[in-house]
Amino acid sequence: MSRIMQAREDEDAALERRLSAELLRSVRPVIRRAVGKCLSFAGTLSPEDLEQVAVMAVLRTVDKFDPTRGRQSFGEVAYFRARTACEQYARLHASDVHPSDGAHKGRTVRSTTCTGSNAIRVQRIDIPSHFSDGALGCDPLVDALEAALGERSGRDADDETPEAMLLAAERRALVFEAVRQLASEQRELVSRVFGINRPAQSVRSVAEAWGAPKSRVDRMLARTLVELRELFVDARE
Repeated sequence: MSRIMQAREDEDAALERRLSAELLRSVRPVIRRAVGKCLSFAGTLSPEDLEQVAVMAVLRTVDKFDPTRGRQSFGEVAYFRARTACEQYARLHASDVHPSDGAHKGRTVRSTTCTGSNAIRVQRIDIPSHFSDGALGCDPLVDALEAALGERSGRDADDETPEAMLLAAERRALVFEAVRQLASEQRELVSRVFGINRPAQSVRSVAEAWGAPKSRVDRMLARTLVELRELFVDARE
């Protein structure tokens, strides 16, 4: 871990990534054990979904772990943090129930200033680029979202290098963290259009489900993407 921290201080991203990948490989049993403890109440979340959460928790442990404090090893601390992160994520996923389409009918779509819980639903991801009018298809943020969300966790991990897996996990974590900070109805819109935890929908179909004019949903999506772009950029800095 000291080598990882030194590489970070030296701004040697390639070395830091390689060392982090080696660390993840060495604690893979810890990650799998933490995930296994949460499967009984994970609902529709897959083991791969929870593993992504556990991986990021382990990487954050590198910054927090102090070998001079206490008697726990890095593996023990990493297991505790990974299990806790998976438990919290599973509970958020279970509590963040989709509003029924009927609940949306008869009311307008709120502006981006509305507030709500910060839970975000992420599970099966399959994103065709099928916005209702194609106007957003060339947006760089849309490309970033589709690239990150489209990296399905169900692929055989043995077919990828640890470095590639780490990069993919980091990219997804940044995107999901940005989405998590959106207001609740913005998150609902993004989850529908980009297929987060549900089949992807066109803007037109979302508008029909919500009982709102398509033009209003189009404008809401455009404003949401502007805000999401700012959050995504801030998260990468």
